[in-house]
Amino acid sequence: MTANSLMSLQRTVGNSAVSRLVRSSGASGGGVPVQRAGRAPAPERLGEYAGAMADPDKREGMSARRSGALTTFGRPLPGRDQMYDMDETTPDYEEHATHPTSKAPQSGGHFHNLYGRDGQGSVAVMMENYRAPQEKYTASEAFIHQWSQAVALFEKTVGKSDGQLKKLATKALQESTGPADVPDRLPDSIFRQNISGEEAKAALGRLLPEGKDDLEYKEGDATYDQVFTTVNGKSTRNIVSTFNELKRHTGNNSSFRITGGGIRRDASGNFQLRFDVGE
Repeated sequence: MTANSLMSLQRTVGNSAVSRLVRSSGASGGGVPVQRAGRAPAPERLGEYAGAMADPDKREGMSARRSGALTTFGRPLPGRDQMYDMDETTPDYEEHATHPTSKAPQSGGHFHNLYGRDGQGSVAVMMENYRAPQEKYTASEAFIHQWSQAVALFEKTVGKSDGQLKKLATKALQESTGPADVPDRLPDSIFRQNISGEEAKAALGRLLPEGKDDLEYKEGDATYDQVFTTVNGKSTRNIVSTFNELKRHTGNNSSFRITGGGIRRDASGNFQLRFDVGE
């Protein structure tokens, strides 16, 4: 997307200063493309996100060396030059005055996630994704922008020093992402890290059999359907739907979907989730 086309898009659809915590909705199921009534097409939302993140000082990328979600699931960490920590905050971001980690912010958005790959495949770890109620983009656009830039980095950063990795990753985040820049695949697995809100914990706890702290599920079983009634299930499904829309996969056999995953309860009582993505 060129600078001129982005400016034209912003003039057409506007750039609100307020958004909300991601609470995607729609029909159940990990592979059903969802276009909610009244929501702008995915390319426009991606443009809205680019406009909201106009301040380069609010973006930082670097190599990542740890992840609670990956560790809990026993998934080895990709190498330091193949796993990126990407943190973006809109200039107007203001967290909730009394419940900063469990309620919608006053304004703006904050998106902090990890992206990596190795011989076992590619991964994303969603850590902090907050937005206030009236924003025209969602966390899906933040995720797809960050994932697109991480994929572009993977071949460029092998063998680089920590300082070089930070410079390259931060610069990548400042690049605009249009539909043509989105890679052909989503990560093989998307993890949701340290889910600690009481409502979310209660919903996930009901999915685990009594006395168990881990559960695997597959497309077609009862647990699979129940996962997509949760906030985290809905918002992860929305990432897949947005990707399919951007790649024009909606309604054909090349659409990506969530094929299964896992739930883990750690020693602190928090939950880690894994969503596996396939065609």
